[in-house]
Amino acid sequence: MARTGRALGFLAFCLALLVLSFISYVSIKRNYVFAGPKYAHASGTRTYVSHGGFRTQLSMKFLDQSFIPLTSTLTEEMQEKAAQWKFNRTAFTQQRDEISHYIDVTGNFSLTKNGVQVGQLMHYDYSSHKYVFAISNNFKSLLPVTSPIQNKHYNTCAVVGNSGILTSSHCGHEIDRFDFVFRCNFAPTELFHKDVGHKTNITTFNPSILEKYYNNLLTIQDRNNFFLSLKKLDGAILWIPAFFFHTSATVTRTLVDFFVEHKGQLKVQLAWPGNIMKFFNRYWKTKQLSPKRLSTGILMYTLASVMCEEIHLYGFWPFAWDPISGKGLPYHYYDKKGTKFTTKWQESHQLPAEFKLLHSLHMEGVVQLNLSPCA
Repeated sequence: MARTGRALGFLAFCLALLVLSFISYVSIKRNYVFAGPKYAHASGTRTYVSHGGFRTQLSMKFLDQSFIPLTSTLTEEMQEKAAQWKFNRTAFTQQRDEISHYIDVTGNFSLTKNGVQVGQLMHYDYSSHKYVFAISNNFKSLLPVTSPIQNKHYNTCAVVGNSGILTSSHCGHEIDRFDFVFRCNFAPTELFHKDVGHKTNITTFNPSILEKYYNNLLTIQDRNNFFLSLKKLDGAILWIPAFFFHTSATVTRTLVDFFVEHKGQLKVQLAWPGNIMKFFNRYWKTKQLSPKRLSTGILMYTLASVMCEEIHLYGFWPFAWDPISGKGLPYHYYDKKGTKFTTKWQESHQLPAEFKLLHSLHMEGVVQLNLSPCA
């Protein structure tokens, strides 16, 4: 009887959570549909408030433990102070020193020819230690002699995320004016240059991109498409984190074979970071950020903090609506029209938590977080 009672109690608890989650979902949907943007100041300066659905903080806590609700105060401050943002060099330098204490950014930016041996076994940051990748002659031949960012410093940098908030932002010209532009995950620019610009000095390339967008180079057309995409980088750095997951091993070998085959035909600079995540994780944990996996945007911001004297962020907004108009947004600016906003990132990342942290750095003058249209 006691066991039956406990089982029934547990079942009742699960049912209550299910009902609570459903109520929260309905509340969010209702508020999302009916809550419009709010404006302040007769002069026309726009402010925005979070949608009513986020007031159900208790329900959201059960739905997503990593979710950190945005408050009206936070969003209003963000909008009002964007135009008068001032760079705080002291705070920026302090953060750079803190990062440098935990991470040798230049030394860990890429493996180098002199730093590895043929036959050396590499492990993976996010996979079991039993999985290994053996360094081959071909792989080693693609490594730089020295770090591609050694002695490289830039005055102003833009780190461009891929959020749908860049859609119709007209920020392309502004982004292209920066001395150095970081991009994430080989994001396309050609058809979206008015909003995101053309200039690319570094872009990340997760090996899974080869599978998702280039069919693992199985056909001549796939190989031609990939080659043409790389041609457009023209001297930029392709930062390939091949040692995050063991599942990328086969794709990495395909990628290595392709680059060896086309050696001398492409101007792109290849960078292959080794097991770096333990260093990044240690630093960001001191800022109360410890997800299963840090986002690519945070990784690029970390690199930029050492390479640049001033950093501006674009496309860092992980939510499904525009903070000014309240209209729905795609997850990526390059997603096809009608693509459903994905929340798959919740499995690994803490994007709302990252956003809150970046917002606090914006308020301190460490970095400028751009959320408004540029023109």
